[in-house]
Amino acid sequence: MVVELSIKSLLASLLVVGLLVACGSEKATEPPDGLAGVDAQQAMEQAVDQLLALESASFNLEHLEGATELFPGVSMSRAYGEVSIPDRFLVTVEAESKFPRSYIEISIITIDEASYMTAIISGLWSEVPTESLPFNLSGLGQTLADIVAAVEQPRAIRAERLHGIDTLLIKGDIASEGLSALVPGAGEGFSVGLDLWLEKNGLPRQVDIVGRVVPTDDEDTIRRLTLDDINQPVSIDPPI
Repeated sequence: MVVELSIKSLLASLLVVGLLVACGSEKATEPPDGLAGVDAQQAMEQAVDQLLALESASFNLEHLEGATELFPGVSMSRAYGEVSIPDRFLVTVEAESKFPRSYIEISIITIDEASYMTAIISGLWSEVPTESLPFNLSGLGQTLADIVAAVEQPRAIRAERLHGIDTLLIKGDIASEGLSALVPGAGEGFSVGLDLWLEKNGLPRQVDIVGRVVPTDDEDTIRRLTLDDINQPVSIDPPI
């Protein structure tokens, strides 16, 4: 009788433990706060729609880690400016040369098919062939829409307050060649992580590009793109 009671007690204890584990597992698989009912793929499709409808914005592309080699001996740390879609943009590029070691700032304006750039030493403006520029940001909305559409395995991570705006953080992956229109010199065959902060309507406000994009990048390179002043009036005129 004592043995029988002991066995029953043991089985009951195991049943209780099993129920506790099951309950704990169920709780662990619940979506994080603010993500109930969120479809990451649908959110990305909304982001594409929002970007294709983009008319203007100010932007900032900076390196949290690493730098982008524009050409041998010169690396870009930051690019910022304004874009008026479809045919105008103003961008300032901050870079550094190794030999001699010095800070470089270059500004570029494109209006329709005409482009202007400041000289490295004098800072004076001159007209240059558009095809000679390291990048063309006049179609930024389409460029970013193509990038978002190419993201693989998007995953909703959490709701997050970003600079006073309610956003949804989504993580995914993209091949490095899919970033060539945004990052000068993007190589092929590198797997890159993308962290996107989307507004409730799907509009991207911040994107972190994590990993090697350009062959000369370090593996821990992180680039951050932010968008502000969405669809606000922008005035971009020829410098000369």
